[in-house]
Amino acid sequence: MKQTINIKYILITALAVLLSFFFHELAHLLTGKLLGYPMKMTLNSAFLAEGEYTSVWHEYLVSAAGPIFTILTAFMFFYVIRNTKNTYWYPFLFFAFSFRLMAMIVSIFNPNDEARISQWLGLGQWILPLIVCFTLFFLVIKTSKEQGYSLKFNLINYILTSVFIAGVVLSDQYFLK
Repeated sequence: MKQTINIKYILITALAVLLSFFFHELAHLLTGKLLGYPMKMTLNSAFLAEGEYTSVWHEYLVSAAGPIFTILTAFMFFYVIRNTKNTYWYPFLFFAFSFRLMAMIVSIFNPNDEARISQWLGLGQWILPLIVCFTLFFLVIKTSKEQGYSLKFNLINYILTSVFIAGVVLSDQYFLK
């Protein structure tokens, strides 16, 4: 399929961002609930409704659930794109990379999921976020080469996902709490 940015592609990108945020946070929420904690969720966060985690490993298991889900779905979409050659699945893969890259950047100021887990494992703040980002970047590059996606197409995807990520984060911060 030709790499075309049209209204359908833009809407699919918006849907990819919304669904990916939702399911990433849902993974955190469900893990917390399965461990017996009262949890709440917004589109950009899942958190304890009250109290504290009874063990440190519960806290980090809940933190790990979202990124694990995001990484697994990225691999799934990598194989879906490889098998179907359908460009409309690409925003789901590309978003996973953009999402975790932005989470890593935010960790400069406030350690995000992978950064907290990396510190907890004694790896320093940056090892795990870098491994995740490089892995997802590899999937994006490999898919781009296999499907013939240009640098321009990827830059447009980056702009689109960045705008939609900002929209989710800002709406969550100002309107949903």
